Amino acid sequence: MSAFPDLYAFVVELRPLANGPAPRPQGQGAQALFLDLVRQVAPDVSEALHADAQSKPYTVGILPSRRRDVVLLRVSLLQSGLFQPFVQALLRQMPGGALRLGQARLALGDVIGTPPPQGHPWASFDSFADLHARVAPAHTVTLEFASATAIGQGSRADGRQRLNLLPTPEAIFPSLGRRWNDLAPHDFSFDIEQVRNASLDTMVSHHRIESTDITLGKGPQKGFVGIVAYELPADPMQARLLTTLADAALFLGVGIKTARGMGLCRRMSNAG
Repeated sequence: MSAFPDLYAFVVELRPLANGPAPRPQGQGAQALFLDLVRQVAPDVSEALHADAQSKPYTVGILPSRRRDVVLLRVSLLQSGLFQPFVQALLRQMPGGALRLGQARLALGDVIGTPPPQGHPWASFDSFADLHARVAPAHTVTLEFASATAIGQGSRADGRQRLNLLPTPEAIFPSLGRRWNDLAPHDFSFDIEQVRNASLDTMVSHHRIESTDITLGKGPQKGFVGIVAYELPADPMQARLLTTLADAALFLGVGIKTARGMGLCRRMSNAG
């Protein structure tokens, strides 16, 4: 890598303690666990992260797992300054520190911060600068949406948000582009009109999606999950632009409420 990492993705294994209530991996509980961890070493940082912001510099969610003996907490950090307090907080809890997820108490297990083959498919580290400079244009990119995902599309007359529950190119890539621009250094910003034009020349070539919902405290939030392959434009500059955003999705998340469990997304390799 040529640039110091400012993007991190961790998978944190949490093991339910015996004789306690079973964990219910809900979005607001995962966010509360993360903010409480950071509060233990940097209360001012935690307070700033909790404040309303157009685009929060982190994502938190629970990865789907078939195992009943472990909960996989997935955290991405989108500012380099968040790395130290988060890791410090985890070190304070080792080994086996007890954390609270909703009403359940869980013991801290392994913390994975590296990608395969040694690490985890949802873990990695990178930088906006390197993502911007390194990517090679692809013909097709495949995205996995692992938690309920919805794209904001303005507001209704009554003020309620309109949500798109279909992962069309013109919904997904401009959403990623706006989030990139909110968080990346200004020198690496993208022209959203160029992103939009490139997405209009992109087609869904394969998909396996379904609707779902996630509990966020005030009731269920609708979304979709699944896998979608996108055939990118023939123009290499447009393809490079969308490939960069597809690679960044691992850290940025997609759509609304990515700090509360929604929009977990990653680009899949050809091998899946």
